[in-house]
Amino acid sequence: MIPGRRCRREEGARVIEKVQFRNFKAYRSLDLDLEPFTVLVGPNASGKTTLLEGLRLISDHAASAFIDPYDADWADPKLRSFGVSRPIELTLSGRWNKTPGLLRYVGHEPEIDGLDHPVSGQWGELNFGLGQVEGSAKPIGESESLFDFGLKLLATEVLRFELMRLAEASYSEAEIPRVEGNGSGLASVLAYLKLSHDETFSEIELSLKRIVPSVRRIRIERAMVEQNSLRTIALDEQKALVPEKRTLWGNRIVLDMQGAKGVPANAAGEGTLMVLGLLTVLMGPQKPRLVLLDDIELALHPTAQERLIAALRVIQAKDPELQIVATSHSPFILNYLKPEEVRMTFLTENGFARCEKLTAHPEFEKWKELMSPGEFWSTVGESWIGKVSASASHE
Repeated sequence: MIPGRRCRREEGARVIEKVQFRNFKAYRSLDLDLEPFTVLVGPNASGKTTLLEGLRLISDHAASAFIDPYDADWADPKLRSFGVSRPIELTLSGRWNKTPGLLRYVGHEPEIDGLDHPVSGQWGELNFGLGQVEGSAKPIGESESLFDFGLKLLATEVLRFELMRLAEASYSEAEIPRVEGNGSGLASVLAYLKLSHDETFSEIELSLKRIVPSVRRIRIERAMVEQNSLRTIALDEQKALVPEKRTLWGNRIVLDMQGAKGVPANAAGEGTLMVLGLLTVLMGPQKPRLVLLDDIELALHPTAQERLIAALRVIQAKDPELQIVATSHSPFILNYLKPEEVRMTFLTENGFARCEKLTAHPEFEKWKELMSPGEFWSTVGESWIGKVSASASHE
């Protein structure tokens, strides 16, 4: 069963295999391989979140140009590396529907009038090719339209959950509600799943109970939700915007816990809600293809972190097209990863960021049988990255 899943990922899944950043914020030059599950570790302000931001830019905002070039969201030239005159270049390459391909974004100053193919905008240009990763790319194949490819790239979720947003009651008029990147809308999505896809709701509940065993049940209750909006009124042929507050009936999350029933979400533990939010995004109606997650430990106890990683691997086995790139500050998380899934970031003395595989450390082969990835990271730190020559560090 496992070999079949591996084959499916290699042949049919959308997986970003490599990214290249040039002149993007702290990354003057970055060539980095990505795994289906990749975790970035390193000191604060060393480039972890910047790497997620670059992936978000090229996979999410810039990809909207494929669907509506006139409404594309292009990179601000201010994101260019400090003191550098060359433009931002962001490239990702991977495999889509059994076919290797690439997407390259090149930024420039706002000098273009009009739009043409390759898709061009005020501050950038996008090129996409199927059939080969290096050299001149072939035209897009008949089996996948430019529009369809853009939709796949737009299936990117950037998650920076806020406890208050996850816990709040919510109301949605959408046919299929969604969880926002900060966690708002969670109650509406769970209510939708409970009503229309009870089997998925049960899977989420079961996974949460495995990670946080003190959870006994997820319940959804009706709750009042206040919405603030602006209403336009006309006075003497002049229009004015008037604040308006509406009270609507939405939903709230209530948890039955070990020894306590009916615990409102805002009284539950932070880690419990964070995990519930993540599971709902991954298993619910959003079906993201690429998830960019800040702080994957999600305020969890180390033993719960192990159970979280195990649950994520089960989800990816069932959904091989799902790719996760996350940041972490926890050595415990690394102990549950394969060494090749760990990337380390470091800010050099000249102010530029570097990112290397944990396995690229000169002593890794010597110590890999004696230390877990978390122990190795805690022992060697990241300063060695600054000493590795560029020729040795870029494969």
